[in-house]
Amino acid sequence: MKAYNEKDIKVSEIMQLIILHSLYALKESGDVFFQGGTAIRWCYSGMRFSEDLDFVTHLEKDHLCDLLNKISGPVRKGMIAHFGNGEFEVSTKKTSRPSSYIAFFRYRPINERKKFSVKIEFERLKKNRAPQTQNMILYTLPLVSSLITAGEFRIPNAGSILLVETKEEILSDKIRALLEREYLKGRDFYDIWYLSKLNGVRCAPDMVLRKMSMYTAPFTPRRSVDDFLRPGKKERQEMIAAIRQDLSRFLPPEEFVIFETGGFSDFFDALKVVFTGFKSVDLVPPEEKT
Repeated sequence: MKAYNEKDIKVSEIMQLIILHSLYALKESGDVFFQGGTAIRWCYSGMRFSEDLDFVTHLEKDHLCDLLNKISGPVRKGMIAHFGNGEFEVSTKKTSRPSSYIAFFRYRPINERKKFSVKIEFERLKKNRAPQTQNMILYTLPLVSSLITAGEFRIPNAGSILLVETKEEILSDKIRALLEREYLKGRDFYDIWYLSKLNGVRCAPDMVLRKMSMYTAPFTPRRSVDDFLRPGKKERQEMIAAIRQDLSRFLPPEEFVIFETGGFSDFFDALKVVFTGFKSVDLVPPEEKT
């Protein structure tokens, strides 16, 4: 398991911003919607590191491949401008789901042994289904602006307009992830706590239900609402193990220890707030009920 490394994180985050700027500078990106933990980080001033760029879209794989080919040149130039000459590559990964498209941008500065990588994942939306979004100018985002002021992010005219999911949409995605993931991820618990506790975000059951039927990949529940509202000893231990294993990579050690010392009670309290009023049967789309 990788440990939290502030120096490596800084390089990865600059690479993320270069990719975001290059992608949203293209007119074809109007059907690409930014979501997930990295969207929280940059667009909603999130406090934890997030390693992947996640998007949803109606675009087919061949169109997405064209998009990545178009931005590979600008991304390479941006990395050279920030970190000097080096080896740059873009590769794709086969997935078990035809609705998913995954690529990796990798860069190794010429005097470094380490390769820095950013994973990009696109999930396909159903026709005539789309999340609620906001338009945000990259250089006006507080965390991005601070990096520009400090001279750490040096892209001229970083005025690309990002199409980012609203906080409510991202929270509903996180709820779906908890119910559906084969293996829990600690970052989801943190993000739900951040959105609900620190930002006061709430999702009505009908919004979450809409999320369950938004993607071409069908919703496959592996856990119930009660597993999070009233977890038994086994469920609680499983959640704590997932948080310990995953989240420590994304938070400074001194911050992680504070949550751990409290038994991660902040996260469990947030789950109760978010899931109160939900019933598992209400979160299965009618077309997917048997």
